[in-house]
Amino acid sequence: MAERYVPQVTEAAIPVDGSWAHLNGKNVLMIQVPDWKNTVQRSFEGARRVWMYDRREDAYIFCFQLRDGSEWAVAFAKDHGGRLLRDERAYGFFSILITSDDLDQLTDETGMLLFQDLYLKRHPKAGW
Repeated sequence: MAERYVPQVTEAAIPVDGSWAHLNGKNVLMIQVPDWKNTVQRSFEGARRVWMYDRREDAYIFCFQLRDGSEWAVAFAKDHGGRLLRDERAYGFFSILITSDDLDQLTDETGMLLFQDLYLKRHPKAGW
């Protein structure tokens, strides 16, 4: 059994844009984090990931650790990016695609991180 991933991140990025797509028969949440130009060029194979809930900020946090040990996090506050997580597609298994480029200008050469087969277990205190 794999060791449980416990994030040590102290800050999270907030996506500036996001939308849902249906790619290869799967629901994909696409988000844009412009400051991550170098991050999205890195290998995400074998990355560890976990969802957390921040009660104080009323936000779900998607945390991941790349194989080189670097950690990253994306915050989905209830009244901002969290609206994407209230979509019906976020209540089953889905993928997250993270890029630094505009979502309407993605190409095969666009740098991106893709995390597949995610499941967001809703925190009882969140209520959303």
